[in-house]
Amino acid sequence: MIACDVNPLAVATTRGNAIEQGCDIEVVEGGPGDIGVWMPSEGVDIIAWNLPYLDPTSGEELGPLEDSALIENNGDLALLQALSENPELLNPNGVIYLVHSSNRLGTRIPLVWRRAGWATRNVEQVAVGDEMLTVIACWKPFEESVTLHLDSCESTNDEILDKIGAKQGDLITSAHQTSGRGYRNRTWTSSIRNFMGSWALNPKSIEKGPELIQYAASLSVADTISVFKNLGLPSHSWTHCSALEELGIRVKWPNDIWLRTPSKIGKLCGILTQGRTKGDETRVALGIGLNQIEVPDVEHSIGWETLFKADLDDLIPVLHASIASTLEVHDLIKPISPDTVLSSVFAAMRMTFCEGEPTSFGIDKKGGIYGKNQTVRMSENWCWIWR
Repeated sequence: MIACDVNPLAVATTRGNAIEQGCDIEVVEGGPGDIGVWMPSEGVDIIAWNLPYLDPTSGEELGPLEDSALIENNGDLALLQALSENPELLNPNGVIYLVHSSNRLGTRIPLVWRRAGWATRNVEQVAVGDEMLTVIACWKPFEESVTLHLDSCESTNDEILDKIGAKQGDLITSAHQTSGRGYRNRTWTSSIRNFMGSWALNPKSIEKGPELIQYAASLSVADTISVFKNLGLPSHSWTHCSALEELGIRVKWPNDIWLRTPSKIGKLCGILTQGRTKGDETRVALGIGLNQIEVPDVEHSIGWETLFKADLDDLIPVLHASIASTLEVHDLIKPISPDTVLSSVFAAMRMTFCEGEPTSFGIDKKGGIYGKNQTVRMSENWCWIWR
């Protein structure tokens, strides 16, 4: 084990405490900005970093040690750069734990790491006065997975469910689906510039219910949009959903994402979870269709180019990391809390409840929707009408 700190007094204290407690730990002075000084000589499974996160206060003077230890100095970016230049620092399936506060930096850190292709997830939070200290995990998404692109197939979900030796995170994309399906076997129309793909999920993901998978996936798509719009990530805080509302993003129960502009409202994304059990084996496939451009001959469709410019090659790594952020089962990382998923999805649906019919007021923990004058699940056969 190796530990580091930019404050020499903290280094001396840690060394003394380690001796008293009989801990075998190397303590050095420095941090991610001091490339080479703090780095372990071989790869590690976990890197934990308590980032300086305070905003400088006007009129207050700090000494150089206090300033370097307390004031935000882009230490997470230095660590990200060090890992990019020295990927052997972190062993396969290793994880980074970062501590930050509920301030500007706390919004930026997950965004920057996700943009760089890392999965991110809140794993612990504690309120300290008027701030929220948060521990987030950052890791390389689905490290043992493979990605396969097909020129054409019947359905990418079927390809995942039929794939021999499918591993968690395996992704199959296709330029054209001849039998693409949406919710309740509705047709998903292909277009060569749009994203159509499916992920193999860990069978444990189904234990919390297929509706939670679809909700989590909708957050992953919302996160992806947020990355390209430089906004806070909804999977990290439900409060970030309000910025997406202002853009016109509408999450529609149970599995669609629509975009409302001053001139049009159209379907941007469809999500479909399917499972298959054969003998003792359970397979789970998550399919996502995400439009880059409006689909010809489809009346209510719209593409992400209405919001931002990005090619498929730009979008897929971020979307892949975002799917892992909400759904990957990882030995060193707590799963995302169902309450986190439900609260953020509910926040993302608020405008949908206001703008759609039948009148709806919320979602329950079993995936249903609360309707007017009742607190029971509504029928899945009803049709949503936008006002």
